[in-house]
Amino acid sequence: MLTESYYKHNTKQQDINKKQITDICIPRMENNRDRNFIYKIFRKIDIGKIERITENQLKSDPEYKRVIIKLKWNNTEKANEIRKRLYTSMPVNIVYEIPWFWKLLLSNK
Repeated sequence: MLTESYYKHNTKQQDINKKQITDICIPRMENNRDRNFIYKIFRKIDIGKIERITENQLKSDPEYKRVIIKLKWNNTEKANEIRKRLYTSMPVNIVYEIPWFWKLLLSNK
């Protein structure tokens, strides 16, 4: 017999899977990283196709920026796991150069 919690979990997972395009936030990135570098890293991790990148200078620290990425997700195990983590408010760290990484969060736009 299936429980109510099973149905709630299953419905939530279906909702996550329906969201094929998501805005992802990298809250802090060095200004010297350009859009081509961001595209290169996202092509390498192969979780989806970038549709748009928006960069905003941080007022509190002019050497850094906030980046919002509009991403169309691939339907792969890795992409689905990252998407699930983001939708459950768990940050995801993407290593772009050992030991440096970006923290990915779901954008609240």
